[in-house]
Amino acid sequence: MSSPATPAAWALPAGADSDPAFARLHAYWLSRTRGDRLPARADIDPLEIPRELLPSIALLEIERQADGGRRYRLRLFGSDLEAMTGGSNETGRYYDEVTHQPGLYEKLDAMLTAMAEERRPIYFAAPSGSTDRGFLWFGRLALPLASDGQHVDMLLGFTVFYDGIGSVLRSNL
Repeated sequence: MSSPATPAAWALPAGADSDPAFARLHAYWLSRTRGDRLPARADIDPLEIPRELLPSIALLEIERQADGGRRYRLRLFGSDLEAMTGGSNETGRYYDEVTHQPGLYEKLDAMLTAMAEERRPIYFAAPSGSTDRGFLWFGRLALPLASDGQHVDMLLGFTVFYDGIGSVLRSNL
């Protein structure tokens, strides 16, 4: 396991500069940190997040499993996420139940595990697993949350969808 991240490691991750919305949410998240302590879910106030970002936000609760693994339960699934993924509200479901692209969940699990253990933001991009969903690529920023300021138990996620030529697909920005 890597040593825990310090505030210096909480910079906007490489790749997240692809859309200014990532930087806006990251700046809000940074404003909620307390010294070397991560923000808790209770520190995140939707009324303080730029309104236009809210439809693309997800909250995932990290559930530790008896075998030492983790599962990620969607506690909030924004309306743009719902619209861009076929109209299904995934709130309450587990990430492994809603990720259908072969091999994608394993990659996401590895990245989210690193984020939790290293206490740092991550960015990842991947192609759509289905061409009929209206987007061909997505980028996602995941920001760690910790009830005790140290042990990551949730993540604040933000997704941007792209078409085949790199244009952002977003109805509200």
